[in-house]
Amino acid sequence: MPKPVIAAVNGPAAGAGANLALACTTRIASEQANFTQSFAKIGLFPDFGGTYFLPRLVGAAAAMQLMLSAETLTAAEALRIGLVSRVVSPDRLEEETAQLAGRLAAAPPIVARAVKQTLGGDREQLERALDEEIRWQMTCFRSQDCLEGLKAFFEKRAPRFKGC
Repeated sequence: MPKPVIAAVNGPAAGAGANLALACTTRIASEQANFTQSFAKIGLFPDFGGTYFLPRLVGAAAAMQLMLSAETLTAAEALRIGLVSRVVSPDRLEEETAQLAGRLAAAPPIVARAVKQTLGGDREQLERALDEEIRWQMTCFRSQDCLEGLKAFFEKRAPRFKGC
């Protein structure tokens, strides 16, 4: 998308929802927001571009830790590591987002498009990452570990993964 896109997160952003927010130009979170790469909890591989966007925002080591541990970050923690650009009270989220949208919309369209294209990363690399995510997601989805992860999720217990 050639225009800036803002994610306003006011609650849990988990898995694909978190990764959709990562794909946006910038993210504003309310103090009630939290973020998790929850895929590992059920034996799945991250999707929706998470393997491309997350390391570019927080670095490869932090991205790997978040994806493998499936830990949940508070909005304050997300701000500290650069996942979001601002944290506001829930009652200010809509107004703050609208103000930011107005400032971004006031930028010269050619400049906005060029900055987004230049800083947005390599489209071919994103497409390769998405293809790999699909391939690994299907491999994981067919595994016994995924079946165990989903069963454990619904039974509200810790999964017992075996690597198969």
